[in-house]
Parts: sequence; C-alpha cells; structure tokens
Amino acid sequence: MRKKPKPLKPGAHIRIVAPAGIVNPKNLQITQDFLTHRGYTVSQGAHVLDQHEIFAGKETDRVQDLVDALSDPHVDAVITARGGYGSVRLLPLLDQIDLSHLNPKCLLGYSDITALHAYFFTRYGWVTYHGPVMESDWTHENGQIALDVLAGTKTCWPTRAMEVLNPSHAPITAPWHGGNLTVLTSLVGTPYFPSLNDAVLFVEDVNEAPYRVDRMFHQLLLSGCLEGIRGIVWGEGVGCGNDTDPLTVKQIVYQMALECGVPAWYNFPAGHGVNNWTVPLGEPLTISDNHVLLAGE
Repeated sequence: MRKKPKPLKPGAHIRIVAPAGIVNPKNLQITQDFLTHRGYTVSQGAHVLDQHEIFAGKETDRVQDLVDALSDPHVDAVITARGGYGSVRLLPLLDQIDLSHLNPKCLLGYSDITALHAYFFTRYGWVTYHGPVMESDWTHENGQIALDVLAGTKTCWPTRAMEVLNPSHAPITAPWHGGNLTVLTSLVGTPYFPSLNDAVLFVEDVNEAPYRVDRMFHQLLLSGCLEGIRGIVWGEGVGCGNDTDPLTVKQIVYQMALECGVPAWYNFPAGHGVNNWTVPLGEPLTISDNHVLLAGE
C-alpha cells in the first residue's frame, strides 16, 4: 500500500541526517541558514558532522540519526546532508528495526540516497522525494521547487527542454521509481530493488562513460527488472559522454526503450546538473511530451 507523507507546513521542523559521505559544515550551514530564514525550524542529527573512514560516522550512528528523525513526533521532514557513498550499508541495519507503525515523513535527497528511496518504498510503501541535499545550492530555483513540492503546492513540472524518444500516442500515468542509475543497479538481486512493473523508470547519473551506462541498463534488462515498465525517463547525465561519442547516452536510452517497447524521455531536469527539480518517487505522475504532473491534477 502506497503511503504519502503530510505536506510540509510553514514553520515546520526539518531534521538533517547524514547517511552517506562526510559532510562539509560550511555548505551545510548555508542551506540551514536559508531554511531558517524561510521560517523553518532546522535541527541536526547527533552524528551529522562525525567522520569515520569515508563516511559521516559509523553505520550504527548514521542509522540511529535516521531512525530518531523518522520517529520523533516533533520532526516533520528529513533532509539528507549529502550523497557520496554509504547509504546501502545502512539497509541491513534498518531491517533490524520495525518502522511499520510510523507515518511517513518527507524524506529528501538524491544520488547515493537512491538506496534509501528504494528501501522505504519496498519495505513500507512510502513516497519519498528525489531532490536537493543540504549541500546543494538552495538559493535559486531548485530550492524553491523542493519546498513547493514538499508543501504540496507544486503539481506540474514543465519540461520544454526534455526530448521525447520513441514517442507515445498518449500521456502515461504511473508511479516513478529510481534515482541514480549506478546506485539503483547495485540493488539488483537484493530485496530492496523496487518493482518496476507498471511503473516508469527514472534514472540519472554523473561521470559514467556511455558504455558503463549501457552495461547498467543491460544488467537491469537481463535480470528481468524492466519487465512491465511503462516508460523510461533519463534525467541530467553530467559527465556521461558527449554528442561526438560513437555511442551516446541518448542512443542508449532510445535503444533500451525500443527493446522494452515503451516510450522514453531524455534530459528531464533532475540529477547532478544545474537543474535538480524535486519529484516524488512512488506517487503516480502523468508524463506527456512537454510536462509532468501529479496524477489527477
């Protein structure tokens, strides 16, 4: 059963957690000040600024901060500090804790946080949000869109720069699942990979050569993970080759769409690039040639 968190209200309490890489305190403070100035109460998990090996603290501490944030009745939303690497190491520890009695809260992040998006949907059916982390730049459009989406006031994403590949004759309404392609592919064969049956696969990546993107798509295909998908959306692929490559990411996405017999969209404004618009994962969205909107809007 799909469970959506309550919209974020003005003055809500936001908790920062760091489930992955070591945090830059200066960058964190910039966004914390921005959110405070906008009227939100912002607090940090006890271990956000910890350092252990390449991670923001030990696994047990990072999990505890996340569980504390989700369990605290005074916390309304959880925003991750950054990506990097490390979220996947928390999943077995989360499995030792029963969170089924909790109502979902807005959980926001991208990149390595893809592992947590997949976890909370597969385990509890929670809708979570792919969007900026605290170390992102919130002072421009991305930050405002994130707050509007979490508040439930933004329900349409115009996508004039997005290209339609293998076009459909009608809009498609289906939940989106995915996030970072590399992180998502690493979950193949685990109990945490979300079912893509009757869903749209949304993926993006950074600094991955086209042949590696092709290999990951084929791993998803050959493992059966793409059975029943309704469409493919590629976000911003920063550093993933260029238009002069013999095989481009755009060609790969197009070929995979043909293989699966579904439409595809290229260059949706979300990912590691300048544009990182917040989108709900697990909630039905309607995508057409030039916009995405919440189903029913």
